[in-house]
Amino acid sequence: MPETLRSLYICYLSLEDPLVQTQVVAYLEGLARLGHRIHLLTYEPQLDAGRRSALRAELEGRGIVWHSLRYHKRPSLPATAYDALAGALLATRLVRRHRLEAVHARSHVPAASGLLAKRLTGCRLIFDIRGLMGEEYVDAGRWRRDGLAHRITGWIQRVAIERADGIVVLTESVRRHLFGSDDRRTTLVIPCCADAHRLAEDPGRTARLRKDLGLAERAIVVYVGKLTAPYMDREMVEFFVAARRLERGLAFLALTQAPPESLVAELERAGVSDSDYRIARCEPAEIGDWLGMADFAICFCEPTFSRIASSPTKIGEYLAVGLPVVSGPGIGDGDEILGGLDVGVIVESFDEPGYEAAAERIRELASDPQCPARCRRVARKTFSLGQVGIPRYHRLYSEIAGMSSEAQSSPR
Repeated sequence: MPETLRSLYICYLSLEDPLVQTQVVAYLEGLARLGHRIHLLTYEPQLDAGRRSALRAELEGRGIVWHSLRYHKRPSLPATAYDALAGALLATRLVRRHRLEAVHARSHVPAASGLLAKRLTGCRLIFDIRGLMGEEYVDAGRWRRDGLAHRITGWIQRVAIERADGIVVLTESVRRHLFGSDDRRTTLVIPCCADAHRLAEDPGRTARLRKDLGLAERAIVVYVGKLTAPYMDREMVEFFVAARRLERGLAFLALTQAPPESLVAELERAGVSDSDYRIARCEPAEIGDWLGMADFAICFCEPTFSRIASSPTKIGEYLAVGLPVVSGPGIGDGDEILGGLDVGVIVESFDEPGYEAAAERIRELASDPQCPARCRRVARKTFSLGQVGIPRYHRLYSEIAGMSSEAQSSPR
């Protein structure tokens, strides 16, 4: 029987961030159901006592013990350093108080906390590398490659990789970049996964949404998520315009929590009538009904070096509901998964010829009656929360627990 682990998961985000709900809490709930003892530490803005109590009770019902620290935003580098130190001190207390065996650090700031907690308590460390943080900030033009923040982040990444007892990355591409042919059992690729049950569509509600939006008889391309860099609003609109030349009634549906002005500006610049697009917000529990309206989906990210580590959550969600995806090149393992498995199209170039070729191919896939089932099969095999994400974390947690048991039973 696999051994179970007592672990503290540190996440440098707010519990109310939608990403934390789908990519942290959902995994931890699954691990708790498999017998692991889970504590979660997040960083929060101001929360009133009532909301804090409600969140704690909700997580307790899902098998998770929640702790929080105040998030400090400015000045950026000192505030982040302060938060990392506060996280290390609290993690050390929690490890000792609850006899926790491991700290599971989600990305680089929690890794700094985890390294210090490991030094002070002797606990195990899991480094969950959610991306090449330093390279992402350089690619975005926010840091200089030789700047202090970049150098500190690079040092934390190197030391955390060296000292971690288990490592998680999102893509095979970044695993090869970081580790080459080293295939340690405790280095796992776990992409951003989707919960097919949460995404289940209610056909009646989907039909009503289509009618309410005035899109009842139209083909739809959907985009879900944040706007502006690293996502490419202008290029997605340019592709949409090219695709409309093949499918005259095609409409663009964007589902986002972000301010829509940047996308609206690009649509207006391209001469797209407001009758041909809709921008809306929807609750996470309703996303399957909204995606069910679409014929295909889109995700363009800036193809910078750091994107080899990216696994956009939206890709797994699109495929899980049966939507083929048109994507830009060089995004994690997307080239191999989407293009290689016939569930999507990779735009070869962000220009008219590239858009036209991709539009023609995605139109063929969207009209293929076998394509939705093919997309769902790929989602189950590659991006399933229940069949990929939780089982792989369970394997890692069990192996880390085994290390702790061996250390405790070894003669001194």
